[in-house]
Amino acid sequence: MTTQNQTVGTGKWTKKRWVTIIVVLAAVAIGSWWQWNKNHGEKIVVAPVKADSRVLAEGIVFPVKYAQMVMPVDGTIGEIVAVEGERVKAGQPIVRLVREDYQARVDSAWSDAARATAAVEQARVNLADAEREFARQQRMAASGATARQLIDQAKSTVERNQAALAQSQADLAAMQGKAAESERVLDKSELRAPIDGIVAFLDAKVGEHSSAGTVLVRIADPSAWEVRSDDLTELVVAKVHVGDQVALSFDGIPGLEIPGKVKYIRNYGEKKRGDITYTVFITPDGWDARLRWMMTAQIAITPTK
Repeated sequence: MTTQNQTVGTGKWTKKRWVTIIVVLAAVAIGSWWQWNKNHGEKIVVAPVKADSRVLAEGIVFPVKYAQMVMPVDGTIGEIVAVEGERVKAGQPIVRLVREDYQARVDSAWSDAARATAAVEQARVNLADAEREFARQQRMAASGATARQLIDQAKSTVERNQAALAQSQADLAAMQGKAAESERVLDKSELRAPIDGIVAFLDAKVGEHSSAGTVLVRIADPSAWEVRSDDLTELVVAKVHVGDQVALSFDGIPGLEIPGKVKYIRNYGEKKRGDITYTVFITPDGWDARLRWMMTAQIAITPTK
């Protein structure tokens, strides 16, 4: 009997324990459900975000003064006088074509001009002789010592020599013009620096053929730089004014930021990428020696209120 009673007592205690556990779990579930509903029912207050009123664009680094040099005539490159990275002075030779052919044309043209000069001098002599003969015939006619026919012939000779002199003078002018033009072409076979600066780009090798119009040399004046952007459409450019503050950052140099100002806004718009865009020129307040021509700059303009 004792064993049976103990078994029954143990069974009752086990049932109570399970009831207690179930009640606790239910309470936890109800509490969690109530807390979840409470949290999701509350309004979350988010601080207002201030709109960025700046005008954002992308630009390119340029020297304020630079020159792109093209060989104006065809030819074979015969000499490279400067090297890339060298500082040069205005008027200093950079690249020369093989000039023998051009020099030969100059020499030939001046030889033609010399022959034309001699022809003019001979025409003057011939005219002077004809004029003297005509004057002599006129004097003889006054005393009745010559025939009218001889006077007319002398006059015709003068007129022919006058025409011959005029033609020879025109020929001389043409030959001199041709010689001068050949000298200009000879001069064009040599590229000289138009400004003081550094040879930033030199795409030429001795012996290569150079086509007229191909950019061979770019020279930059490193004393002043600017950033140009043609990224401002007609929808935003009206917000920008000369003197507006600008923040410049650069893709190639993370962390570098340079302040600047809007220097100039081009009045003429161009159709690019499906929009009418205007070029804006920005002057930085400072500079960094790591920056290079044609680097990409990110532009943030704060428009004047």
